[in-house]
Amino acid sequence: MANKLTEKVEEARTTRAVFTYTVPVGMGGDIKSVGLVELTASEELMAAKRASGEGARLAYEMAKTSLVEVNGSKVGLADGSADSAWNKMPPKVRNLVIQAFASLHAPPEDDAASFLASRQVRV
Repeated sequence: MANKLTEKVEEARTTRAVFTYTVPVGMGGDIKSVGLVELTASEELMAAKRASGEGARLAYEMAKTSLVEVNGSKVGLADGSADSAWNKMPPKVRNLVIQAFASLHAPPEDDAASFLASRQVRV
């Protein structure tokens, strides 16, 4: 069953918008660009399970789950290509991918402030 679930997740990943980022010249070695997708709630939960409660590892797993392209070529967790690409990335590029993931998944500050300011209480 895990293989079918993984296949469905990978299939869903191919039908979503891919946000491509260019790695600054000289920073990425062989890595020139990366592509990320917005994660589903199920993907976030799977990443959290892989992190096993380790905070630093959670950031890595979330970003790695979001990573779907390196240099225009598809990568994924199912075949290990995302892990391989992640392990080959220089630390600065991994940090950039984590920042891109955070930026892609966080609401703009004004929207977050507006949302929180809209709080109402009922008794």
